Amino acid sequence: MTAPRHRWVVFGGLVAVYFSFGIGVAAIAPMLTLVREDLGASRGQMGLALGSWTMVYIVTSPIAGRFIDRFDLGWSLFLGGCSVIGSLLLRAMADGVGTLWLAVACFGVFGPLVSASAPALMANWFPDERERRLGVGLYAAAPALGGTIIIAITNPVLLEWLGTWRRVLVFEAALAAVCTLGWVAIWAWVERPERSTVHNDTAGGDAVRQLLRSTEVRLILVTAFALFFVMHSLGTWLPTVLEEHGNMSAAGAGGWVAAAGLIALVLTATVPSQATPNRMHLLFIALLGVTVVAIAAVAFGPVDTIGPAALVTAARSPLVPIAIVTLLEADDVTGANAGLANGLWFSAAQVGGVSGPLMLGIVADSALGYAGALTTVMVVGTLGIALALVQRRVYLRTNGSAQHSPC
Repeated sequence: MTAPRHRWVVFGGLVAVYFSFGIGVAAIAPMLTLVREDLGASRGQMGLALGSWTMVYIVTSPIAGRFIDRFDLGWSLFLGGCSVIGSLLLRAMADGVGTLWLAVACFGVFGPLVSASAPALMANWFPDERERRLGVGLYAAAPALGGTIIIAITNPVLLEWLGTWRRVLVFEAALAAVCTLGWVAIWAWVERPERSTVHNDTAGGDAVRQLLRSTEVRLILVTAFALFFVMHSLGTWLPTVLEEHGNMSAAGAGGWVAAAGLIALVLTATVPSQATPNRMHLLFIALLGVTVVAIAAVAFGPVDTIGPAALVTAARSPLVPIAIVTLLEADDVTGANAGLANGLWFSAAQVGGVSGPLMLGIVADSALGYAGALTTVMVVGTLGIALALVQRRVYLRTNGSAQHSPC
């Protein structure tokens, strides 16, 4: 397959939308205490509200993957961008936990079209394996960059400038609109390759069953649950944990999280390119192991070491792109069904994405406090390591030492 001429331009448009996606994910995190007090919500209620988009993701992700396989990336990323814009605007109008839940849930309606479009674009526009691995790392850095910038500037800049958390959310919606319009302009301009039609006429249920027949794919999906349990727990609650468990100011906590985000950007942009078939599982296991140790240090370490331990949690940042590379390398995953495969992956992952922030909030509200809540995250992370070890054994048994391309 000849590489499409404008692939990196299209990639840039994808990165812009994924950047706004990261803003949408992280928007409330640096203002969580302020929003919680304004709406009169408990930690558990906020955990439930902030995890609502991941609940919707569970249902919409497989549909989004099938939509991408049957139609094209143009509409997919446009609708995904609109979901980010609409959710941010609705959050700004929330007057209670219920309306905030609905506003955040709207993020998950078309949001999966962004998540699943990214690997689908890599599978179809980047036939070269090295370019594909590089691209996966770079696009995965886009939402991390969006989230890091927002966390870094919300308290010292945006709240000072705009005055209220509601106006901050409206401003972020405007940024998402600019990114989405940029994608529309690029997609209208570029010359697009012919889409693969292999298996596109397969009935949705049959296509899903075909993928789930693979032991490797099933293991990847279960591991995705544990991964997102850890990722979303930390992504949603880490600033508040540093404030309330680490006795930091809001600005101080935001500074540590933003610094971790900068480290995460470097790791996300560079580490996935090293995730060759022979290394990808080992990289995943090592990075998740470091993350679990860092969480233990945040939970039980001396107060003056909690900030540095939070920096080390940045080791989790390349895990999603490495997991996506692993999925694209799995047997039965091809360019024609990559959208569906990634939709299934995000659906399974978001079960953990829902459970993580909710469980952390509930346990933190109990007598166990944040130490007990973080211990729960550590246990699930350890489960993810065990699953990845089994996944590696299955992969080696199926493929040996051969390095193959699925697309």
